[in-house]
Amino acid sequence: MSGRQQRPDTAPTTPNLLDDDGRKQGQWTDDDPHGGVMVGAYADGLRDGEWRHYFADGRLRAQGEFRGGELAGEWTWYRANGRVMQRGGFQHDAKHGVWERWNAAGEPIDRGTYDMGRKVGEWRTFHPDGSVKRVTTHRS
Repeated sequence: MSGRQQRPDTAPTTPNLLDDDGRKQGQWTDDDPHGGVMVGAYADGLRDGEWRHYFADGRLRAQGEFRGGELAGEWTWYRANGRVMQRGGFQHDAKHGVWERWNAAGEPIDRGTYDMGRKVGEWRTFHPDGSVKRVTTHRS
């Protein structure tokens, strides 16, 4: 018996086609290494367009975009309880733009900006009541 999780019955059905060169094309459902599945499109073997990651029980875990195989644009991750866990942008696979995180109760944890994977400017950390706990300034 292997340690692999079974694909959930709620997993979307996709064609999972290969072209004549063996590259993934069109809509695919891939196993997620964290459990569950990832659903989206491939173009010439690279993830492209909107992708959705699902927990093993079929609930949405994350959603966002790939461009030419790289993370791009805004991504949102969800907790098992359905609340947003974190949201932020990517450019060429690097965190870029405003990022925000929340705890399981939906209260803010922190907020700040990335510039191609590096924290820059003011980052705010919050108390559970939402008031500012600390402000840290990162140099660019």
